[in-house]
Amino acid sequence: MSDSADRRTAVRHLVRIESGAWAGRLLAADPSPGVRARVLAVLRWQGMLDGVLEPWTRRPLARLDPEVRAVLRLGLVEATRLGVPAPVAVDAAVRTVRSVGLGSASGLVNAVLRRAVAGFDSQLERLSEADRTAFPEWLAARWRTLFGETAARAAMQSTLEPAPVWAWFPTPAARRSVEGSGVALRPHPWVDDLATSSNAGALVAAARDGRAYVQDPASAVVADVVAIVLGDRPGRVVDLCAAPGGKAWRLVTRAPGLDVVALDRHLGRARLVVTALSGAAARGVVTADSGQPPLRDRAFDGVLLDAPCSGTGTLRRHPEIKWRLRASDLAELVEAQHRLLDAACALVVPGGTLVYATCSVEPEENEDHFRSGRRGFEPVDARRLLPPACPAIAAGASGVRIPPNAESDGFTVHVLRRTTG
Repeated sequence: MSDSADRRTAVRHLVRIESGAWAGRLLAADPSPGVRARVLAVLRWQGMLDGVLEPWTRRPLARLDPEVRAVLRLGLVEATRLGVPAPVAVDAAVRTVRSVGLGSASGLVNAVLRRAVAGFDSQLERLSEADRTAFPEWLAARWRTLFGETAARAAMQSTLEPAPVWAWFPTPAARRSVEGSGVALRPHPWVDDLATSSNAGALVAAARDGRAYVQDPASAVVADVVAIVLGDRPGRVVDLCAAPGGKAWRLVTRAPGLDVVALDRHLGRARLVVTALSGAAARGVVTADSGQPPLRDRAFDGVLLDAPCSGTGTLRRHPEIKWRLRASDLAELVEAQHRLLDAACALVVPGGTLVYATCSVEPEENEDHFRSGRRGFEPVDARRLLPPACPAIAAGASGVRIPPNAESDGFTVHVLRRTTG
């Protein structure tokens, strides 16, 4: 695909995302790295881009045609963050707005971008810190309270960078086959069996044929916590909300003595789990509501609930979340998590373990569920179950929080052991 075609496609995707589509789903069906890089860069930097563009438009950005707004954001991010020479970025933006059927706006696009690029540094200094760092102020304030000023700034900065492709290998032979094809692997600094490569495409290709599994390191660590808690003894484990299946497959691979059942409520997502577990010795994949699982109470030695959440730990992969999410949205998510937690607790045998995790770093979705305790359960210190070098901090109720960082998404983990029947 040419750069011109990439830009047109990126603009169409950005318009759809602004209307409510999810970038991950659109980009999963689009093989072009150029489209992916452009779309994610605009979404990561959107607050800053709008703050710089707004003084130069005759009307508020919100009143422009969505395609024009997308073209302006794309042209500015190319010129200031993606290394495209400014004259090339401006000229490409003019041609792109014409190609999407809005040639009447080409003069506006040309004039606004030339002024915005020329005055970029001075305009950037006038922006609020939230706009300069492309982070909503309400969320930035929460993170400063949660992590402290320095750590919050580092976490927010990490969300503006592309996420490396990390992968693990189900067998030593699979890893050797990837390395044997000339792919140089760099190990992860605190998850010993994960690796990345400058040739990310080779890792993705290896994942397609089952020689690797692409997974964020923090997500992989959550599965490892379950395996560590259960140790070498055989046992039954259920992975609730299991799609796309990476944690279940990692459990089967890392702890082959476990009898693993994976469950997800959506048929399409359950099929992803089936694909991930293809050839693995898992007990089965069940399509059902994890809040009402068709499973016997007190029947599982380990229960893993990676609960649906706001996803604030995944902003570098899903940057549109930060522009959509509102603090008021958390209450609805918390209610759904309560329901799932009640169902998950019912499945744990006496002496068994529940691992609750989210890819959110918000307290309401994590430690607030456990501050008053859960009847029949005692907390386990989750921090001691993580790799020593993991940049984790203690959360309330004996949980642990991994802030978003250069080497992984953000995650929060709580571990509970059932003490009574």
